[in-house]
Amino acid sequence: MNAATDRQWAVRDAVLRWLLAKTTEGYRSPILDADAIGAEVGWVASKLTSDEVADASMFLFKENYVTGVPVMGIGIPRPMLTVAGRRVAKAGKSLRYKDDAQQAKLRRRLTAPLAETSATTASSGASGTEFDR
Repeated sequence: MNAATDRQWAVRDAVLRWLLAKTTEGYRSPILDADAIGAEVGWVASKLTSDEVADASMFLFKENYVTGVPVMGIGIPRPMLTVAGRRVAKAGKSLRYKDDAQQAKLRRRLTAPLAETSATTASSGASGTEFDR
């Protein structure tokens, strides 16, 4: 993967960890703030941007990790963790880990029928000459 993709996944993880911290502190739906997120999670890479945080909040919303009202260009300005989001955040694993596992599972599922089909065709001895008779 490239650096931009790595950063995108890291921002998503940071927003999710920040939401868990804020929820634990008693804030059900805190206001998204790139600076506050960076300070809370100890972000050491180049400063988070509002656009990155908005994109991350939309990803979390689409994956049902947060709920809220989407606003064009802002993302989910006051996100709330869902039960699934809280579970994932508490597990402490990267969201990318789950995505990578799903992609690997999908690749296995897509290639399995092709392997079975070619094995069946090869074992039946079918060739173009049988159908010409």
